[in-house]
Amino acid sequence: MRMIAQIQRFDSKAPVISYEVVFSDKVPLLEAGSDTCANDGVITQSCRSTYQGPTQRLSDEIQWDSHVDKADKLDYAVAASGGVIAGLIDVFYVGELSLDRANAWGREQIEKVVMKVARIEGYTGDDLQGAIRMLEKLHPMAADGVAEKFGAGLHHYRDFSHHFSIGGLFFSILTQFTGLVVGTDKAGALLVEPVPESHQQFIGKNFEEKIAFGAIEWFFHMVSDMAGSSGSLNGGTGVPGPLLSLMKEISALPFFKDSESGGTGFRQWLSKAFNGTLLAQRDESGKIIPGMRRRFDLRTEIGLLGEIGRQSIPVVINQCIVRGFYFCRRLYREIRDLEIRSVRELDRITLEDVLPWGTPAMRRMVTVSSGVFVGVDLADAAVRAIPRKDQVAFVLRVNFVGIATFAVACVVDARASLADRRLEEGESPEEAYERRLSDLGCLELDFRHARILYSLMRQMVVYDVEREKKDKRAARKRSWLAEWSGMIVETAGIAWAVEDGYFLAEDDLYKEILSLIGDGRDDSWVWLVAMEAMLFTPYAALGGGDDKKYKGLKYASDYMNDVFCGRQPIVRKKGLQKLEKAVRSARDGLEGAVVKRAVGVAGAVAVAAATGGVAFYLAPAIAPALAAALGAQTAALSGAALTSASLAFLGGGALAVGGAGMAGGTMLIAGGGALIGAAGASGVSAATSLALATDGGYVLAECAKLIAFSEEVLVGRYGNTSSVVEIHNALNKRAMEFEVEIEAVRRRLADPDCAEEMGDSTDGEKIDPKKKLKILKRCLKLLKKSDESLVALLR
Repeated sequence: MRMIAQIQRFDSKAPVISYEVVFSDKVPLLEAGSDTCANDGVITQSCRSTYQGPTQRLSDEIQWDSHVDKADKLDYAVAASGGVIAGLIDVFYVGELSLDRANAWGREQIEKVVMKVARIEGYTGDDLQGAIRMLEKLHPMAADGVAEKFGAGLHHYRDFSHHFSIGGLFFSILTQFTGLVVGTDKAGALLVEPVPESHQQFIGKNFEEKIAFGAIEWFFHMVSDMAGSSGSLNGGTGVPGPLLSLMKEISALPFFKDSESGGTGFRQWLSKAFNGTLLAQRDESGKIIPGMRRRFDLRTEIGLLGEIGRQSIPVVINQCIVRGFYFCRRLYREIRDLEIRSVRELDRITLEDVLPWGTPAMRRMVTVSSGVFVGVDLADAAVRAIPRKDQVAFVLRVNFVGIATFAVACVVDARASLADRRLEEGESPEEAYERRLSDLGCLELDFRHARILYSLMRQMVVYDVEREKKDKRAARKRSWLAEWSGMIVETAGIAWAVEDGYFLAEDDLYKEILSLIGDGRDDSWVWLVAMEAMLFTPYAALGGGDDKKYKGLKYASDYMNDVFCGRQPIVRKKGLQKLEKAVRSARDGLEGAVVKRAVGVAGAVAVAAATGGVAFYLAPAIAPALAAALGAQTAALSGAALTSASLAFLGGGALAVGGAGMAGGTMLIAGGGALIGAAGASGVSAATSLALATDGGYVLAECAKLIAFSEEVLVGRYGNTSSVVEIHNALNKRAMEFEVEIEAVRRRLADPDCAEEMGDSTDGEKIDPKKKLKILKRCLKLLKKSDESLVALLR
């Protein structure tokens, strides 16, 4: 195999260095230290995609097709056909939403409930009116004492404690503790009346009684009112259901127009809905037909559930057609591609490749089929209603379940598309800025320990791939491993002996660990390696073009406990579990100090899943040494300038000359894993392994590990308080730098002219100064909280 590479020096005036490396014929990277191109130290795109090893399995031949989850013409045709078929079923079978049918069905269900409850209470008759009368007698309500002031027959509607909803329960309990009944007057304005003496006996004397009267007695009283009062059975007002109750309670707000002031205000509209005049059936002159009022009370709301069930039938049929076709077609493809010849071989099929949900193709097919269904439904409603200019008829012909399904499908499809786009765009300027802030100045780097860590991470993935039973899933995992390994090898491999390769084979890995443990130095670095490997997230986004195909992959093994803890004498299972728990505990404690904790946690989880633990902290530490090994002219530089120049060199040059800049160098070094600093003079080392959200994510991960490592390892196992003091001093120094930067940003924001031009450039983009200030303040809080934890540890 022949590879030609070019490296441009950081000094733009320096000549371009070209070199040619000739390798013996070997196979691409799969097993480190064996017959793979990882041993050559370099991996190319061609060797990532073709593995032809001597121990080749059938699954090794399987290549992941990036278009497998994309819908084609046949998928779209079936999806559209399913929508048409479901639309026709809706037109000819479901038809118009019937309030009369809804009210009749709801009334029947309510009457059954009333009779069941009455019999539980001891009623032995068969007469519904008698059952209601008994329940009214057994479960009186304090608010009934002011029924006249709330409109007598309409007090169920105007008195909030008579609403069968969460709000009604709240106001019932409120009456028990305040002695006041809350509702509205005839005009819809808020009205508060005290419970009269005649009904004070129905208010509890202590806390327990008040809760019992306000909740339990309230429920039984609501049951007695659901089907109407005992004096006006079937013609009674009933009680408003949860939907109307909520709107009625909201209508009491001052900015709604009084129903007595004329017009068709919201309050008047609700009153007409409850008394039955809004939805009443009218004659040609517009007058209500006697006996044809349609009350929108609890009975109607429950009845609407039955109507929704009817409307759901074509929607469910549509889903069955589309998802059933998707499943059958994908199953056929898998059987064909995997050359399955018996039922026993079906277990080779990866479920996510055939199940009809969660894929781009499935989401798009559901969107298309739902859209076609809604189109047919609305067209039918328009054809029937427009000639008659009947708006109500149009509304009643609309399938609301279908519209809701289409809306949800559009939202899901759009969100998934945006997530894929964000995945392609990679790190935002704000995230890059916070990543730079996470360099807390606590650590140094050792190449041998770094190599051990990366080799350990790689072995974790190899271990998982070997135990993956699904061929295509294993192929995707191998592809991720090749890409991740390639990112490391392409940056670090050249600096090492090409013949040996960068990654250590499993046996060589543990030999190296044992040799370093036995050299008489502090072995706390083993715990750091274990902690970083423990927090490593395989199969996550690497910032490349193939990240979409890695979505959904999960690490299903436990290499650290199964293998690592048994092959070296320092870290054991219980100790590793304790350290992991300490990291989680430290992170939880730090998050409690951040404003809007819930938002921060959600953002951290989302970005952690998207970025999967890319360790950017490593880049500033190893960039100078690696750049020098590759020939960068950085000898005259130091400090931040040296780091920036080295990162830019590794990124292919500065942005101004067409390179990827510092971010490019960082991504190449970090790859997809984490890295630790190694033992310095004090034996302290730690680093960021999780790339989380801008809500304190990078700094949060760094601080959480520093606290956990200091508590569990440095102090708990080695009594090394001097190293903790050094970390404490480094955090104080970094906190002061944050404070200086915060003050500088505030001063610039105070100057409008300066604020417009201000921005922290990251990959050619500028950060909003307000966002920058927010990130700085949040990170400063994390540093101070971490320092407090370290101080408490030293006491």
